[in-house]
Amino acid sequence: MGNSKNDEIYDRNIGIQRLKSLVERLRDPTYGCPWDIEQNSKSIAHYCVEEAHELQHAISLDKKDAIKSELGDLLFQIAFHCNIAEKEHGFSFDDIVQDVCDKMIFRHPHVFNTEKREEKSISSREVKDNWEKIKSLEKKGAIDADNFFEDVPLSLPALSHAIKVQKKASQFNFDWANSAEILVKINEEAKELWDAYEADEKISVEEEFGDVLFSLVNLGRKLDIDPEKSLGISIKKFKKRISESIRIIEAEKLSYEQLTDKKLLAIWERAKDLLRQNDA
Repeated sequence: MGNSKNDEIYDRNIGIQRLKSLVERLRDPTYGCPWDIEQNSKSIAHYCVEEAHELQHAISLDKKDAIKSELGDLLFQIAFHCNIAEKEHGFSFDDIVQDVCDKMIFRHPHVFNTEKREEKSISSREVKDNWEKIKSLEKKGAIDADNFFEDVPLSLPALSHAIKVQKKASQFNFDWANSAEILVKINEEAKELWDAYEADEKISVEEEFGDVLFSLVNLGRKLDIDPEKSLGISIKKFKKRISESIRIIEAEKLSYEQLTDKKLLAIWERAKDLLRQNDA
């Protein structure tokens, strides 16, 4: 291994080239790390997901140093995958960069197409509405019914997966016209869930519960609500209310036997009132 490559690893002035050289050294068959050398795209795929979640968590906490660190971890995973791809599939880091730049230019005609840009301004909502349509234009060849959802990652959280599937289906107008229609469907699914529950049919209850969730995701999509974010807000609110309730219980030195359903409900309502006052 030449000295120039070694020098690049310690050169803080060359940006992305330093990272590429670092990964190259880690995976060098002679001088590299045994673990890094053994890895392939499949063996490390889950790390990208983990790092993305850690980045999202750092952003939610609004911690500047953590965001910087997690962005670096995610970038390292991408560089690692690029190195593997270059060795196994023959396309380089620069090929990947060119591909994504071309893709983004194509998907933003309102920015990069001079004629379209001069015609009229476009709202964020219109950009979102056009996004999936433009993406569909990138798909070449006949539609394969058996693999229509092949590009929707199975590893996505279920709520996000549902949104992707629904958006994909909407390309063929398999979609509700408005939110009111979905609300009617939610009521229908809730009734079916209730019927399955009364019949004590466990498998049916699970299936109907899923149908209710799927319909709620559809409603969120129509209302431009991210179900993952919305549920996250509710979880955070629930956790705060539980914590406040525990503080009340500890302050009043209540025993477990004293925590009847009626008492717990009263504490819950007090906790909600206290948190509202604090937020006011």
